[in-house]
Amino acid sequence: MSFGSRRWAVVGTGIALTAGVLIAPGASPVAAIAAPQSAKPADSFTPRDTQRDAGLDLVIRRSVALDTRAEDPLVTFIAGLPRDGAGLQARATKASNPEEIEYRDFMTLNEAGAAFGATSKAIKKVRAAAKRAEVSVKIDPSRVIARFTAPASTWNSLYGSKLRVTAPTTFSPYRSFMMVKDGKTARAPAAFKQVTAEWMATYAEYVASADMAGIDPGQVQGLQGLLDSPGSPLAWPSNAGTMPTDNCGQQALRQKSVYAPAQVRKAYGTTALASRNMRGVGARLTIMSLGGGFDEADIAAAASCFGYAQPRIDVVRGTGVSADFVNDSVESHLDIMTASSVISRAESIQLLEVVNPEIGFTDGFARMLNYDGKGTVSPDAVSISYVTCEPTYAEDFASYIPLNEDLLAMAALVGTTVVAAAGDNGTSACGENASLELDMPLVAYPASSPWITAVGGTRLTLNAANQRASEVVWNDQAFTDGGLDAGAGGPSLVFDRPWYQQGVTPVGPRTLPDVAVLGAVRPGWPVYYGGSLYSVGGTSGGTPFLAANLAAIAAGQRATGYPSLGFVNPWLYEAAADPKSPFHDITSGSNALQQVGCCVAYAGYDMASGLGAPDMYALFRTLPYPAG
Repeated sequence: MSFGSRRWAVVGTGIALTAGVLIAPGASPVAAIAAPQSAKPADSFTPRDTQRDAGLDLVIRRSVALDTRAEDPLVTFIAGLPRDGAGLQARATKASNPEEIEYRDFMTLNEAGAAFGATSKAIKKVRAAAKRAEVSVKIDPSRVIARFTAPASTWNSLYGSKLRVTAPTTFSPYRSFMMVKDGKTARAPAAFKQVTAEWMATYAEYVASADMAGIDPGQVQGLQGLLDSPGSPLAWPSNAGTMPTDNCGQQALRQKSVYAPAQVRKAYGTTALASRNMRGVGARLTIMSLGGGFDEADIAAAASCFGYAQPRIDVVRGTGVSADFVNDSVESHLDIMTASSVISRAESIQLLEVVNPEIGFTDGFARMLNYDGKGTVSPDAVSISYVTCEPTYAEDFASYIPLNEDLLAMAALVGTTVVAAAGDNGTSACGENASLELDMPLVAYPASSPWITAVGGTRLTLNAANQRASEVVWNDQAFTDGGLDAGAGGPSLVFDRPWYQQGVTPVGPRTLPDVAVLGAVRPGWPVYYGGSLYSVGGTSGGTPFLAANLAAIAAGQRATGYPSLGFVNPWLYEAAADPKSPFHDITSGSNALQQVGCCVAYAGYDMASGLGAPDMYALFRTLPYPAG
């Protein structure tokens, strides 16, 4: 579908460019780490927030021709390889369908690559072409992509044109390179046209010295502002449950404006899972970070405050990331702390740091599957708390989508569950102007992918026994003077309805979210940042929570001789259809922030809350087992 030349700014008082942490109106957005898109920054963004949403049109306008006489840096371009995409998608579907004999019959990454990726003959041609062009090439274990590296001068010679470069600025810690033809990103040079299927003529390298090291004072100010806010026009709700007494006594806990992890675990059945020895022993969880680092002292402080053991954090670097991210990100803190409180018995949690301009998703989707670096072990689950406006991504990076979708299908085939945040801008992940222009809700990518479990948001109320008293669709307008803070949902403009959604949605597109978990800002998820504890919200709180629970279940399955879970959506939709559904059906509330006619909760599946809020232990008990 063509979207012309639209460029929509994503604005609001919350996380405008990522599904992430939301803060008070008028304060600086927190952890708004933009995924690749062409959205222009809102005027209210702080420098760290505006730095990472440079889209294609902005990069070209700001860039200059690279003078290779002064320097000749290495530049890496990612390309898709010829592959059996149809065969891969079909086999991944069978591995994910509880009705198929191949259900949960997984392969290693090396095996899947050999079966459906580029053939040995095709790879031989790629290597020969690279040798002739004096370019080094690394074939990913998936055999779906390859990474081509050469000095800038070599690329200039191959294209007969000069690379354009954007130097790091106050707003961006990346030096970006792009080959431009006719105002657009160039296709493959002649040397590689016949041996590749897709070509990404853009590269970004992280420059640690250009990043803001440590905590961001603006984010601290915003978090504290939320904690001090009484709420308007309605007062913020408080934690009506019973807080653990052996906590660290921080302000957020004293005033009951945040939930303790143990309370959330009990409400969603995680405590019951843990009582059955599913506490993360052997779990393999990868958290994808597009630009956000972390502070070990804060991570340790959260574990100490809430009484759980902190797994080791293993940092894996993506293309263009030669040093660990030096900034302390609220988003990374939230992801790590939330996941750690669920799988505290895990040996480690993997943090995959990838650049967040155009190549971040594709590079991350490939690297996340190679958990052991040898192509023999893949993660049980991957958590992605970053989103981008779906129609804009489809317009600017249309050729990347088939490549991304094959990598996500391969995740299903190697037994990896991919969980992504649906977004925090309610009925429009692209901002109010976009939804009003098209008069329809707009969703976010990659959550809209049919191969991803998309997580929406709820407002959870507990009773004194920390049991669910009520749960409604998350929408904070009443507490934030009309701010644009609500769980995202709606129909995709890119993807058709997947087979597992038949019967719950009318004939038409893929819809999201698939499930919904706590997303409200107050009381919300606890996050330690800069030595203090705060309450934060967003669908990126429920995302690592769900991913960690599924990783715990998968590890428990392997411990008893069964395979991991893989792509879980077919199982989730089948379980929800049972009269004894393991989901708490959300039947009240709306995520509408703009006047576009969507989305309201009602009985059954809806585009405000998906299938509802899961009870993780009850869900585990519905798990279909392989027929073999």
